[in-house]
Amino acid sequence: MLRRARFSFFLMVGLGIGTGGCSSSPYVGVGECAPDPLIPDPWCIPDAGPDAADAGTDADQLIDPGTPAPQSYCSGRCLPEPSDDFAGSWPRTPMLLWVGPRALAPTNCDEARKAAGLPEDVVFFEKYRRFAGLIAPPAACEACTCAMSEGTCTGLPADLEVRAGTCAEDDASSLPFGGPDGWDGACTSANALPSGAQCGGEPCAQSVHASPLPGPTSEACPISSTLPAFTKTTDWETAGVACEAKEIDEPCDPSFYPSTYRCMHNAPLPWLQCVALDGNHEMCPGNYTFARYELYGEQPSDTRGCTACECGGTPVGSACLGTLRLYSDGACAVPADNVGLSSYGEQCVNVYPVGRALGGKAITDLAYSPGICASTGGDPTGSAERDPAQAVTFCCRSPFDDEPPPPK
Repeated sequence: MLRRARFSFFLMVGLGIGTGGCSSSPYVGVGECAPDPLIPDPWCIPDAGPDAADAGTDADQLIDPGTPAPQSYCSGRCLPEPSDDFAGSWPRTPMLLWVGPRALAPTNCDEARKAAGLPEDVVFFEKYRRFAGLIAPPAACEACTCAMSEGTCTGLPADLEVRAGTCAEDDASSLPFGGPDGWDGACTSANALPSGAQCGGEPCAQSVHASPLPGPTSEACPISSTLPAFTKTTDWETAGVACEAKEIDEPCDPSFYPSTYRCMHNAPLPWLQCVALDGNHEMCPGNYTFARYELYGEQPSDTRGCTACECGGTPVGSACLGTLRLYSDGACAVPADNVGLSSYGEQCVNVYPVGRALGGKAITDLAYSPGICASTGGDPTGSAERDPAQAVTFCCRSPFDDEPPPPK
């Protein structure tokens, strides 16, 4: 460079001497470059030789073939481990949780994979299926039924009469038509009436009237105690399906996320990222407080049932029944008519033709008509409650919060 400067100096001096008589070009002193020289000073020409030669070498040094490619970070969502005073027993990694109406709940965790837009080789498995909003009405108990009462009937009507008037005439004259003393209802001709017998100028045999049969001689309701059949229904308003997948083997960017963050698969709403802990827990970890769910096993703690049906006591509606058979002859060989008897009330039958012979009679078919035995019990009892032994608490992180906490 010293040689170049010396050459430039002498060249300038020579040019200055040779052109000193010209006024068109000013004098150019040593160390200055004319802006538009007629003949450029070599000193003022940029030296591109060595620098240009070095340019290729410098450019080559910008790319080092041995430098690794930039780091690839989490392709899912970076989520923190539970933190603060309430995080001690909570698991370190979250899972995807769907919560909504039971009728719309996912049937399996493949729906979580599809929601996350992941290929089939990514496996989500069902960690929990729990429920909330128990619907469990009392048991529906079948009506209690008791055996019919048991009894015997042996008594006969206190009075039998033949009346000279139809059953509709209460004031008609009458004649006794009962059996002998100690009558047991067998065929008898006692108080028989011949055909055409007159009573006050009119036929006597126009109707036969019988007083009520006596009630049962003995009766009782069988005593029993049985559990009635019953049905019960159980349902839930809300279902929660928690799906877990293997943590993504990719780091979270250490320049942005602390080391407590993990790379997890993610899915859009309504799926949430939540940590879960068995049991009921009022407090959530401080960084998982967006939503909290207490969900329970499908089978509740169920004591629903019915009280026993107790049978016994006095029957209601029982009676004695029988038949009064009328005959034209005294040997009870020629039937004339039948009259149904009961302990419910009086009985009457009109005689046709009026005035016909009533030679014999008998009372047969005495029978006990069972009554209804009252029952007690058969009422719903117990209840269905959420089973705390199957409870799981879910604490969820906001789907809109991906910022790590500020450094302490």
